[in-house]
Amino acid sequence: MRRLGVGLTAMLLVVCLAVSCGFSAPGTAASGTLELPQPAAGWQDSYLAFLDDCYDIFAALWPDGISGLGFIDLDLDGTPELVVFDQGASATMGVHLFDLSGDWVYCVSSELDSAAGAFTDEHMTDVSVCANYFESFRLSWTGSGWCFWVDSANGTMETAWDEFVRFDCEDGVLVPKSVCARYLESEPESGTVTAEAYTVAGQPVDKEQYQSVADSYQTAQDAGYEAKGVFRWNDMDAYDTSSYDGFMALAQAAVNAYVPITDTVTVASVAP
Repeated sequence: MRRLGVGLTAMLLVVCLAVSCGFSAPGTAASGTLELPQPAAGWQDSYLAFLDDCYDIFAALWPDGISGLGFIDLDLDGTPELVVFDQGASATMGVHLFDLSGDWVYCVSSELDSAAGAFTDEHMTDVSVCANYFESFRLSWTGSGWCFWVDSANGTMETAWDEFVRFDCEDGVLVPKSVCARYLESEPESGTVTAEAYTVAGQPVDKEQYQSVADSYQTAQDAGYEAKGVFRWNDMDAYDTSSYDGFMALAQAAVNAYVPITDTVTVASVAP
């Protein structure tokens, strides 16, 4: 994998709201622009070089091509992370997350065990994400600060799971963390639930404790930021991601589609 030279030039600029690596102090101002650290210089070229260098790896993991690709600043450090939607196997698609840190692009989350061997696994977590849309990633005030989170869910006729995942960072690298999750088993013909289990921060809890935490995220104040990306069905001819040219065309379109948070979010719209 190619080593990517990138100088991190982030400087924390705050106008009425302090934001740092997934955590922010409460803001109370009625107006003003929310400013995050400056993005790493050349992040677009760094990610494009990574995707170019790793095309063969992506092609091996998904021979029929990926479904979508975009960029979201999930850890609020000013530089977006790479979000890759796979082909999907049932109700939702697997989402694979990559972060640019220093000289490397790291895969930090994947539901594929083989991804840990295919990419540098130094920062790989055991929390994976399933979703269908870039807009599924929400920027909200959760009571302890601003963060992105996603309601990650999937299932079959017999089983289903639903997990709220929030995004923090440690040592400058994106870290997905399980907030709360539920697992259900049901009778396929009747739909009757036959078994259920709940966790909060990975620890077993009862349904009421789970629901209380889940509700706190579902009702959290949303900043209204809509993450952008590109799916191959937007232009099947141009984005045949089973080919190198289509794969890289999708990557370039995703870079072009990226909208920084500070272009659309103001303190007036997000002040708790």
